[in-house]
Amino acid sequence: MENKKVFEGISKDKFSNKLRMELFNASKNDIDNKQLSNLFKLVDCELTDDSIKELLNYDNFSFPKIKIDNIEILAKINDAKFILGDTDKLNCIQKSVEYYIQIYDQINDLKYLIRALELVRKVKSIFKKRLLKLEEKILQIFPLLESPYYKLRLIENSLFLIQQSSFKDLIDYALVQLNNSYENNDYRNAENYITILNKLRHFNNNESKIQQALCLEKKGDFYISQKEPNTYYPTILTTYTEALKEVKGISINGEFKTRLEQKIKIEQRNHSEMLKKAGIPFQSELNINEIVRNENIEDFKTGLNFILQLPIIETEKLKSKNKEKDKNTFLGHFFKDYLHITNKGTVSGKSNEEDFYFNISKDYYRNSLIKILREIKLIMDFDKQISKDVISTMVINSESLFIPKGREYFFIEGIYQGFQNNFILASHILIPQIENSLKNLIELNGRNATKNTEEIQNDNTLGSILGIEKNNKMLDKICSRNLLLELNSYLVDGNSVNFRNRLCHGLISPLETDYYGIYLWWLTIKMIMQTEKYFETPK
Repeated sequence: MENKKVFEGISKDKFSNKLRMELFNASKNDIDNKQLSNLFKLVDCELTDDSIKELLNYDNFSFPKIKIDNIEILAKINDAKFILGDTDKLNCIQKSVEYYIQIYDQINDLKYLIRALELVRKVKSIFKKRLLKLEEKILQIFPLLESPYYKLRLIENSLFLIQQSSFKDLIDYALVQLNNSYENNDYRNAENYITILNKLRHFNNNESKIQQALCLEKKGDFYISQKEPNTYYPTILTTYTEALKEVKGISINGEFKTRLEQKIKIEQRNHSEMLKKAGIPFQSELNINEIVRNENIEDFKTGLNFILQLPIIETEKLKSKNKEKDKNTFLGHFFKDYLHITNKGTVSGKSNEEDFYFNISKDYYRNSLIKILREIKLIMDFDKQISKDVISTMVINSESLFIPKGREYFFIEGIYQGFQNNFILASHILIPQIENSLKNLIELNGRNATKNTEEIQNDNTLGSILGIEKNNKMLDKICSRNLLLELNSYLVDGNSVNFRNRLCHGLISPLETDYYGIYLWWLTIKMIMQTEKYFETPK
């Protein structure tokens, strides 16, 4: 009787988030009520085949056995029963479609109408008499939707029922809206309308790519028109590069391609000038184009293989090479300390003359690597865009002990953002995960990364963990010596980049974060994909 009261208390006229919240609160107040818990799972389930199938595979899930009046719950029950192959599945799908359309009519949430259309498409023959009315409904709704993204989703899911005679009206409308988007400098909307026109077969696939490239060029031009002097705009170069990628392999007007290439070169020069003004010593005497040519780097696969084989800076060899040179300057006889000054005028590091010049040499090699990485990443980008699913497979299949259990998502997201050239976001995601991974490796090897002797037992700082003294109890003989020295120099040494400390304390500019971020991204991929090469791990 108690269960019946609870179920009768579910509102008939609540849908979507309101219904979800009502069921969540009810199930939280009655945690032993399994049917109520299952109802919440059903309503919380996304409106996709995969999500519903996943729900049905839960061992403890079952359909409620008490009469329910809420039409969203009824829609999902019938939807699930159809997917399950219920003996009355044709009746179930008809009920589900009817209920989803009713919900859309009441709350104008497009996801319910789209789910209804997906179900109609599955068994189109049994809805034959309703197709004309559904088409009329789509044609009425389409121009009323505020977002071009939702218009695109509606078109994608209703193409199967739109008659040829209706295409012209939809195309004419989309063309007008495309021009309006350009006039309003709303290029994201323009991209959606170009895709809509492709779906409506006004643009074929190649024409659509050319139109997208033109749209991206206009977007880049608009960003330039809004530029403030001495301000970093990472999106401009990316936008022009994306435009050129759109027309890769397509026969187009040579003038258009040349124009894009010239704009890319201009932005690359602007980027270089900004790096100089920021004081980043990025120049390298290496002939990057020759390296790329000699290594036959021409697509995504060859590019990825090459960057995985690029070595970590060999600090000890570099230091020996540096000692062979006479670094004792005239001023060195008078000043024993060399100070590293931040852009705020504060001292972040202090070294002697020998270490000062050694850090300059190390910066040179690191910046050469960054330049190589950026050049090869550009080739990889022109070849293909990699999906997050591919990154997930790569990370999970690596079975790397560098990634603690439960932390896979962070690494997948961080590495994916790097592949999208968002090295600023990638850096903010990956820095804390690298720190945690190093601590985890220390613990796996039977050592301690926590200050157990202190009253408040905090973890050791990353500076302590990356200590480079011989016989350091933290990572000595766990982490490759070259990698340990490079992580220390790059992440926490005040005489060098000091990337981790400056990033975590908000002391590094977006320009520098983007510049050095690709190096962090590369190091992370190497530590994951080549864990056994760089770390001792329990067998």
